[in-house]
Amino acid sequence: MQHDEGPVPGKHLLRFLTFCQKDVAGDGQYDIEYDSDQLLYVDPITYRAVPRLPEFAEQWIPDPGLAKDTYVSLGTCKYNIPRAIKGENSPPEAIVIPTSLIYPKQDMEIGVPNTLICFVNDFHPPVVDITWTRNGQFVDQSEVSQTQYYSNSDFSFRTSSYLNFTPQENDIYSCSVGHISLQAPLTRFWEVEVHTDHQTVATAVCVCGVILGLIGVVTGLWFIMKANKYHWV
Repeated sequence: MQHDEGPVPGKHLLRFLTFCQKDVAGDGQYDIEYDSDQLLYVDPITYRAVPRLPEFAEQWIPDPGLAKDTYVSLGTCKYNIPRAIKGENSPPEAIVIPTSLIYPKQDMEIGVPNTLICFVNDFHPPVVDITWTRNGQFVDQSEVSQTQYYSNSDFSFRTSSYLNFTPQENDIYSCSVGHISLQAPLTRFWEVEVHTDHQTVATAVCVCGVILGLIGVVTGLWFIMKANKYHWV
């Protein structure tokens, strides 16, 4: 269920999004988005508003009635699912395969704490299981956090999983995504690569060697042409 208040002057879009799923216990989400960026979501258990970016929390004061609105909206969503299915003659659920991408949050330096991001996009329904490994071993879940599900304009969803890590040479990380559309998890790998001074010097020497070789060839051809010129004269 989605309510759009826009577009408004300046072509900005404020959207209140409610979604729930049939036969999924404890499932449901209510959030407020502005120009496709989530401002906040309401925890479906505690009904407390959680800002997407805590540093901007003071700039967005939730309506005191937001908890009640969420309770009513999620309840209405659950109530309407079987009736909507019956009214539409039990249409098949849209199943869309996710895509994923893994990358570091900041420029990488060996031994400097960083964050790996596994961005999962374009999937439906909005339930994915994301797991991380380091050198083939599952990482401690205390190092991992995940965003809420964000909606795309085509009603598919996206989410991001964050892994705090300290890069070490030759470490290999993987992010695996499980989804109802997949027969096997979708897995991406990311390896810590180090470009040392030795590699830089070796590359420079190689390039210089090639350049000197080309200069030698050109010089040789010049002398041959010069000799032929005098020979014919």
